[in-house]
Amino acid sequence: MVLFTVVGSLNYDLVSYTERVPKAGETFKGDSFETHVGGKGLNQTVSLARQAQAGDAVRMVGKVGGDTFGKDLIDTLKSYDVDVSQVGVLSGVSSGVAVIIVERSTGENRILITPGANGEASYTDEELHQLFTHDKQVVVFQNEIKGTEYTIQWLSKNRPNASIVYNPSPYYSFSSKLTPLDILAKEELSNYETLIADDMVEGYKQLSLKLQPLLNQKNEATIVITLGTYGSLFRSKDSMGFTEAVKVDNVVDTTGAGDTFLGAFVTQLISSRDPHRALKFAALASSLAIQKKGASNSIPSFGEVELLFKS
Repeated sequence: MVLFTVVGSLNYDLVSYTERVPKAGETFKGDSFETHVGGKGLNQTVSLARQAQAGDAVRMVGKVGGDTFGKDLIDTLKSYDVDVSQVGVLSGVSSGVAVIIVERSTGENRILITPGANGEASYTDEELHQLFTHDKQVVVFQNEIKGTEYTIQWLSKNRPNASIVYNPSPYYSFSSKLTPLDILAKEELSNYETLIADDMVEGYKQLSLKLQPLLNQKNEATIVITLGTYGSLFRSKDSMGFTEAVKVDNVVDTTGAGDTFLGAFVTQLISSRDPHRALKFAALASSLAIQKKGASNSIPSFGEVELLFKS
């Protein structure tokens, strides 16, 4: 049995669909409005739960407000058999909210996040000891809550057998204490930018070759880079792989694509130990997710992806 723990955000999504995004100062009529549960933490938790193997367990660590949104967020996790015992409910604080505009013509989205209770989701050493009583588990992080860097550092020191998955999205500069990764020299970075401009896939392959051995001191890390419509690649100590994006004619909503990809890749990597299979499986999972509205509710099951994988 594998225990997957996601430490992250839970947001209530308020989604407007429109033919185009209004310009600054412009009022533009939308086509429709929907609400969905989301947040990168919740979406990745649902993706793990949908893709996990029989006997695996998935739990969520985070915080919601004592409001209707918070209740809906917790109820959704329960519906996927996720352990929510470590999702705290805070009175006097709103749940996190994401206001999303989706362009019907492209399926692309723009997102504005108000953290709410997610802004209170940081943990003391004592709380971390209580949260992580088992040394052997897979722990997933994103960048939508406070204290992520510290929790990763704490796990590395106190639970060295835990497998850490870090999705630095939304991206911001982080402390050099998080990894032994050195900042690339300006000239070196410029060379990679030129490579990427000439050939995006090959450029990122070369960049991943530089970054992978620097991610942790034991050189055990696997780096995964998603390139949108170009595809995705991984680089580990022993191998490298690339898979093209799956062509989808009917793109409806890309909101949960990345979170779907993460859950599918991680579960497949753990169960099969084959990063090439995991990368292809994750690409197929994302291709199914973007053909439906919403984030967490668009995530396909393992069976749906496996059927497409074998076809």
